[in-house]
Amino acid sequence: MFYPAVHWRPPQLHRTLKTPTDGVSPSSTSSEQDSLKDSSQSNYSTIVDHNELNRKIKEDLGPTAVRRTNWWAILLTFLSGVCFTLSSGLVKGIELINPMELLALRAAIQIMAVAPLIACKLINPFGPPGYRILMMVQGFIGGWLLVALFIAFRRLPLGDATSIIFSSPVFVLIMSFAFLRELCGTFRVVIAITLVTGLVLITKPPFIFNLDDPSMTYDVLGYSAAVLGAFLSAVNIVVMRKCKEVHFSVMVLYLSVGSLVISLSLSFAAEGPWAAGMGGSLWSAPLVEWAYASLVGVTGLLGQVLLVIALNLESAGKVAVTRSLDIVLAFILQICYWSDVPDIMGAVGSVLICMCVIAIGIEEQIAQLVPQHWPCCVYSWVNRIACK
Repeated sequence: MFYPAVHWRPPQLHRTLKTPTDGVSPSSTSSEQDSLKDSSQSNYSTIVDHNELNRKIKEDLGPTAVRRTNWWAILLTFLSGVCFTLSSGLVKGIELINPMELLALRAAIQIMAVAPLIACKLINPFGPPGYRILMMVQGFIGGWLLVALFIAFRRLPLGDATSIIFSSPVFVLIMSFAFLRELCGTFRVVIAITLVTGLVLITKPPFIFNLDDPSMTYDVLGYSAAVLGAFLSAVNIVVMRKCKEVHFSVMVLYLSVGSLVISLSLSFAAEGPWAAGMGGSLWSAPLVEWAYASLVGVTGLLGQVLLVIALNLESAGKVAVTRSLDIVLAFILQICYWSDVPDIMGAVGSVLICMCVIAIGIEEQIAQLVPQHWPCCVYSWVNRIACK
């Protein structure tokens, strides 16, 4: 049987409840209701318009002053890139000397250059007590990083090796998200995917591209060393973030000592990929080769010093954008000196990596220059790229 709905209220409760107008004048009740209504509308308006808050504040404050670019720092960054490119080109060009012995000579030159600076400034060469273990880890990682770079420069085309090494930001993003719990917005995810795409186009792994032509050889050791160098470079950056209080000369000293110990250990080893077909001993090399080998250490140290000075004068983003020119310089040297023209896929991959390096360097500027009249969804999406 169907019963109609009845709005029932307990009689006792109905008799005891008072209406809002009991004992209150109509004018007072009307005033309170109007006040409550205005307050509700105001609160509702605040909730609805909270997305406009940042825009209104920016409009009231006016346009922010644009910081001028320090072109002297940009020039120093470019010169440091030239030094790094020359150093890597010398590592590839000096075929009579084993790259591990070149690395040992470079480390010895850096130690001799940094030690007087530490002594003059009365800096503790062991570093602050709370950072010594971390600096030892950084020296160990940096030593293996240089080993991987020297092997990659010797075995691969210079432009390909440089491009792969510059793909290290993808590992930085992954490790920052996994270990440092840094947020990773949509923009950075797109950058990471693009970097991986460029990395695959350059390395051309056989299980993806099916290189069946017997005349084509795939240097597994060279590409593995380059990818390992990119990964270790990212790890080195994460470790160096924890050593901000340490003087740069002490960091260079630990790096040089670590690379010297590792390179000497590998150079004395009779067997291994670092010795097979990669040159002879430094001691039996001609005097001209000794001069070129010394330039490896001088150009590497000079590039590092110029880069440190540039970072003290200009923001890291603009320095990173300028450093992307290292890829262009490496390809110019590869084409002009070795007459090695890259293929289409390698060139496209290098362009993608170069664009990603530039985008990472200017991501904060992109977030600040978003037009405020864009739709809220686009405005909030682009502003998420600067999440830290």
